[in-house]
Amino acid sequence: MKAKQYNTKSIYFPDRITEAMDGIFAHPLTIVEAPMGYGKTTAVREHLKSTGAHVLWQRVNDSSTNSYWHGFSRLFGKVDEDCSQSLVQLGFPNDSVSRLEALKLIEDIELPAQTVLVIDDYHLIDSSDVNSFIELLVRNEIDNLHIVITARFTELPNLEELMLKGYLHHIAKETFELRPKEIIKYYRLCGISLKETEAAKLYSFTEGWISALYLFMLDYIKEGNFTTIINISKLVEKAVYTPFSEEIKDFLLTLCIFDCFTLEQAIHMWQKENAGKFLTEITNKNAFIKYDERTKTYQIHNIFSNFLNDVLESKHVKNELYRRAADWFLKTGDYTEAMHYFYSCKDFDNLLLALEEEKSKSINVEYNKELLIKYFEECPAEVKAKHHFALLIFAIRLFSLNEIVLFDKACGEFIRNLQMDESLNDDLRKRFLGEYELLMSFTKYNDITKMSEQHQKAGNLLSETSSLIYANGSWTFGSPSVLYMFYRETGKLERQVKDLIGALPYYYKLTDGNGNGAEYMMEAERYFNLGDRENAEITVNKALHKAQSNTQIGIITCAIFLQIRLNLIKGDYSSIEDLFRKMREDITRRREYLFIHTLDICEGYIYSLLKQTDKIPEWIARGDFNSRRLQFPVLAMLNIVYGRVLLIKGDYLKLIGSSEHFIGIASVFPNLLGQIHTYIYLAAANKQIFRANEALDALKQALEIAMPDRVYMPFVENCDYIKPLLEQLSREGMYREDITRILELSTTNQRAVEQITKEYFMGEKPQLTEREMEIAQLAADGLTNKEIGERLFISPNTVKTQLKSIFEKMGVNSRALLKLHIETQK
Repeated sequence: MKAKQYNTKSIYFPDRITEAMDGIFAHPLTIVEAPMGYGKTTAVREHLKSTGAHVLWQRVNDSSTNSYWHGFSRLFGKVDEDCSQSLVQLGFPNDSVSRLEALKLIEDIELPAQTVLVIDDYHLIDSSDVNSFIELLVRNEIDNLHIVITARFTELPNLEELMLKGYLHHIAKETFELRPKEIIKYYRLCGISLKETEAAKLYSFTEGWISALYLFMLDYIKEGNFTTIINISKLVEKAVYTPFSEEIKDFLLTLCIFDCFTLEQAIHMWQKENAGKFLTEITNKNAFIKYDERTKTYQIHNIFSNFLNDVLESKHVKNELYRRAADWFLKTGDYTEAMHYFYSCKDFDNLLLALEEEKSKSINVEYNKELLIKYFEECPAEVKAKHHFALLIFAIRLFSLNEIVLFDKACGEFIRNLQMDESLNDDLRKRFLGEYELLMSFTKYNDITKMSEQHQKAGNLLSETSSLIYANGSWTFGSPSVLYMFYRETGKLERQVKDLIGALPYYYKLTDGNGNGAEYMMEAERYFNLGDRENAEITVNKALHKAQSNTQIGIITCAIFLQIRLNLIKGDYSSIEDLFRKMREDITRRREYLFIHTLDICEGYIYSLLKQTDKIPEWIARGDFNSRRLQFPVLAMLNIVYGRVLLIKGDYLKLIGSSEHFIGIASVFPNLLGQIHTYIYLAAANKQIFRANEALDALKQALEIAMPDRVYMPFVENCDYIKPLLEQLSREGMYREDITRILELSTTNQRAVEQITKEYFMGEKPQLTEREMEIAQLAADGLTNKEIGERLFISPNTVKTQLKSIFEKMGVNSRALLKLHIETQK
């Protein structure tokens, strides 16, 4: 029997759903998991609306981790705009270092009480890195933050453990299935009275699936009886699509290529002013298209969107719609989306124009490697022939991604196209060739003379600064040492320093000062390695002033690191701590997050010299160098630190076994400092296992490389392991004067290290109270704050406060380091 009035947009939740949603505020993470159309998003949204929670809502539209991260970061702008910008600049945290930095940024936000972060359609991401980051947030139980994930399916690797430990509240599909009596209540709310037999029949057709029940209802209202159609696509067509006018059908097909869209976007796509009127009519009549007041966007339900896209496949307007969409994103400055839609309609000409425009307007552009390669390889040769600058952009990006074969291909195409292009005037041809010569200088890395030849060729062709290289771009690849980067030939270090001093002005002119101060940095490091601390200190300050005047964070970091090493020799640990603090502040204030790894390398280097294993960054201690953020030229520097870590941990066999790999990495460019340190470590490790001949042979190799340039400091800093070997070689008449100087320097160095160790690492540390000891042990055992609170009869907030005190007293900043510290004390 029909009711007099229908309200098909009524929302009905059984008590079972409401009770399940109540668990959101009792857990750091709630996963709402059910197939498409079960009402999970609506249930979460309406429940949170009724609780007055502060909601941060992100809808995932595709599998791009960069898009996901951009949306995620922007959410926090409503609470802390500065933090939001820092998260954007950090980029997607795809390794342990960047994940911890992101965690720290979010922990520092003062979130309102009952803040809920909703990530809707999470299944679209399908990324183990995103899963790891979410798990990190959850396990750290950030004050006032509850995370809700809605997904058709989830693949969090530690799902069961998270549930057992009370971190996770899991709401499954069964919660959303309406039973026959609930179907009766739902229909009654919408104005339809059902018999129990009708409800039972509907349940047998739908198994309680709310979207199918809604479609059956629309059809019932129109026909006066229940259809026997159970194909969902046919139901959508009959109950939702067919009743619309032909013009509105065309309107819907115009917009279904988007997951969500604004009114302005709809007007642009429809190209008529009645778009707003149509949207009002559609949303008033239909629950499959909704307007989100918070984001000011319209969203088409996935069931209806899938149907519309199937209809669109049979039309011949898809490419035109893609082109309109690309124009919209180009107009709004979203170049990534613009290129995506130009690619979809195979308009490579405009795709390359978008690539060129993006480069001209954006300093820091993160490229998706797979997409970049796909665009490059599929773009027709005749299109690339018209876009010389785009080919240069492809080339420099491919080089930075270490795709050398494709880089060579791009360069070859560029030169051929330029030679064949008779339409170019001389000025433009010279400009393109100048940019190309500058690009070619990267292929000559770390040969100062050959790089400078390329820079001078570029300078003769370019009448203004480069459009490829920005003044504030990273010059050091994240290395904390310029000398490490360019010291490549035995016996020629002094000459190489002079070459760099002579070469860099040409490069500075081309790039508006990129890397400013690098020449003085290398000169200061040479003085330091000679043991000439006075000139090292004078020159490093000269480098620092030059770098600061041009905001060169890479050179500033190198300068601070050298100042730290100088203070180590003075035994001034308080200044070392201050300088590390300053380094971190410079990096985070300027949001130069490439250098958070550099900071860790510097700390790992210093604390390995002080033999403080618990203060060495965990990823370095593990030798986990697989991060996509680490650029290849810095790997030999990492091995310098890791080799020393293996040495102080007593992993002598592993160190000896790794030495060939270390030498291989340090021989690519080459990096002589990497080779010198490796042979020193090899000597030390062999000595420790009583292989005297192998130890002496390795040390001779190190001395053979280093002594022609009087590079003393690698030996000085490792005299705690190799002093007897040096003394033996000196007695045998080898490098007697040099070894005498090394031993003199090592006396001062060792005295300073011993003084710092005695004053800061051997004295009475702040003692943990008995209760803090209990909490520390339970946390190290893997218990959550909630579990610790239940075990000790205190609140989770008290546990969190106590853990902060424990971290400060023990000099650690994570549960992982706490566990490591406790294990080493046993």
